[in-house]
Amino acid sequence: MYRDFYINLCPNKFVCQNGECIASELLCDGQADCKDGSDETQAACSGPEMKCSPFAFRCAYGACVDGDLKCDGKSDCVDDSDELISQCSGSSTRNPINNTECSENEFRCDNGQCIDDTLLCDGHVDCHDGSDETYAKCSSFICPSVVFRCKYGACIDGNKRCDGRNDCADKSDEDPLMCQGSTSTTRPTISPPTRPTIVTPTWTPRPLGCMAPLQPTNGQWKLFGPQCPDKRECHISQGTELERGSRIVYSCNTGYKIEGSTDVYCDYEGKWSKVPTCVEIRCEALNTISTDPICSYGSESVPCGAPVLPGTTAALQCRSSYRKGVPAHLSNQGEYVRCNDNGVWEPTPIQCVPACGGITDLKPLIVNGVRPNITDFPWHATLYKTVRENEKRTFICGSTIIQENLVITAAHCVFDEQNSRVEDANKFLVAAGNLFRDYDSIYNNQNFVQTSEVKNIYIMCKYQGLGGNYALDIAILQLKKPFIFSAVVAPVCLDYRGDDIAILEYGNYGKVAGFGRTESADSSFVLQSITVPYIPYSQCISSSDPLENRKFNTADKFCAGYTNGSSVCDGDSGGGLVFKTQNLWYLRGIVSVGMGTTTSGGIRSCDSHAFSLYTKVSTHTRWIQSVIYNMANNNPIQSCNTNS
Repeated sequence: MYRDFYINLCPNKFVCQNGECIASELLCDGQADCKDGSDETQAACSGPEMKCSPFAFRCAYGACVDGDLKCDGKSDCVDDSDELISQCSGSSTRNPINNTECSENEFRCDNGQCIDDTLLCDGHVDCHDGSDETYAKCSSFICPSVVFRCKYGACIDGNKRCDGRNDCADKSDEDPLMCQGSTSTTRPTISPPTRPTIVTPTWTPRPLGCMAPLQPTNGQWKLFGPQCPDKRECHISQGTELERGSRIVYSCNTGYKIEGSTDVYCDYEGKWSKVPTCVEIRCEALNTISTDPICSYGSESVPCGAPVLPGTTAALQCRSSYRKGVPAHLSNQGEYVRCNDNGVWEPTPIQCVPACGGITDLKPLIVNGVRPNITDFPWHATLYKTVRENEKRTFICGSTIIQENLVITAAHCVFDEQNSRVEDANKFLVAAGNLFRDYDSIYNNQNFVQTSEVKNIYIMCKYQGLGGNYALDIAILQLKKPFIFSAVVAPVCLDYRGDDIAILEYGNYGKVAGFGRTESADSSFVLQSITVPYIPYSQCISSSDPLENRKFNTADKFCAGYTNGSSVCDGDSGGGLVFKTQNLWYLRGIVSVGMGTTTSGGIRSCDSHAFSLYTKVSTHTRWIQSVIYNMANNNPIQSCNTNS
């Protein structure tokens, strides 16, 4: 109160409001050196003589601190403004304590509380955590000339300035230095001498606002209406300096749309917030591996493989081996669509999904295998393995396509028995659309054949191979390059209901394809198929020879085949046994092991005069669904690459 009295006692120093004297160079340096803090206030530091160098940081109340101290995790301005700017990580967003959703006309406090958005930055703390009245939230607010702007940015009634009551959350409307002339206070009768000149550094002034930017390509910006003389959006010349807090509004020319926010602000550092761009309005490309579109613009045909202009029309149909995901009468999807002025197809284009299990019908076969047509088993895929780099790829097993990037096979095809672990996925390659066994066979039609390396292998972690009697003999292989479905490469159907009791019963026949051993005891070089009957458990057990092979008939197996020499055998492992249900073919079994299997020196050999055991797919549908779901959602899948 008696600062003027002490000025003559402290020559060439700054006199604090409480009469204390400090060195002039300590004034507005970001640290309160006066015990009452009066050397670090807006009134003391916002005068025209206080100028910061280009390398300094200007605190919100006007002090100058080293620019390298900005966002260093420590407060170097007394108001913390060096740690609250947008460049500082976490300056404006804190983790809320709950996930409450606020309505469109509400502001969400940092603690999750919702308040009316008109209460934001009004000088009064309405959030329990005070987050509605902070520099981070309020610094970009623009206050009209008739109101008072609090030091942290909030706007209050101008008549409340220096009225003796705190109306700003930080009490800056009642700053003693700002208000000292507004209240009647009895002062000492001593006449004060002239205030000594404060020594200030010779810093170069820095711009306090933003320069009006260039107009965008294919668009324009204008100054926000309330900041213009006639209160309507107006043009400003490029290079004009605009005050901090200024707002400009972007728009795009006809045929273009804005990417980013239309409103751009000049922040308190004199920098524009993120500037948007104008991009041409187009509808997304329709040409996909599942959809075959024909596009037209006016009377001319245009490519559908790239984004197209508004007004383009398209006729859609699903490609071979795909079907509409939802029937037309049950959805608002359309086969005939038009690109509207906003760059959106109307109605929503049809979605095509893989059509599983469809082929040309075959007559049942009772005994010997036959060579199938290339379209008879479009889901059959061949698994190859190479031990060393640049080594020839060797056929080892069959597999079945269940998705563009997934095949299913027997776990023993990809399991290292000696080390009790899954083999390295990089050793394997899958081919589809091939009728001939060898990977490099010149007889395969290269227009039909598709190949892909294996990316990941998933088995059930309790699988133990021969030591576990081949229980859980199932594996899913993820491909690096998805197959493109066609008439010769398509998925089999999976019955996720897990109900195959009516299918796997005596008298029903399924069919399987593979390159297994033929009557001449050699692996077939061309794909063979056989139709086999389901065999009841009791008959299967009673016919097993040697008797010890009964142990292979585990809870997740079923029996099928003949005892007359027509059976799946070495080389057929991993192939899919399919049964027809309502004109579609469903995968019900995976070739696992023969009841006549013998083991010598760790090498299995099968007896084609014995029934064969298949892994029952229905017992593992939940596991299959889990793998597919986690893969589609990029969730981690349990790895089984460790020793059992």
